[in-house]
Amino acid sequence: MSKLFTDKTVKAVYDMLRKLPPFDKWNLPVPSKIIFEVNEEPDILGEFDVEPLVIRLSTAHQETFENLLKTTAHEMVHLKLYIEGKSNYDKHDKTFRKYMTQINALFGYDKKEL
Repeated sequence: MSKLFTDKTVKAVYDMLRKLPPFDKWNLPVPSKIIFEVNEEPDILGEFDVEPLVIRLSTAHQETFENLLKTTAHEMVHLKLYIEGKSNYDKHDKTFRKYMTQINALFGYDKKEL
């Protein structure tokens, strides 16, 4: 497992991102309200679960700081959709893609990557 990907570093990246645009306008929960987990699950890059709120990242297919940022940002969009009460918060639908387009443009990520 990558030394960079730990529960603590995912929590720190989440906290940093929630203070930056566009996340700073989203009213996301403070990190203490979320469980952060890192595993080696081969079928995922990241996951967002509810009740309790969990952001989970896997090291099976990623190990760079850039991917840590991208995957955390991706899961934060799912969290935002959940907070907004969207029943399809876990889908990569038009609303999800709208938020990801904002993030991709701001952070210089490929629009097709996230």
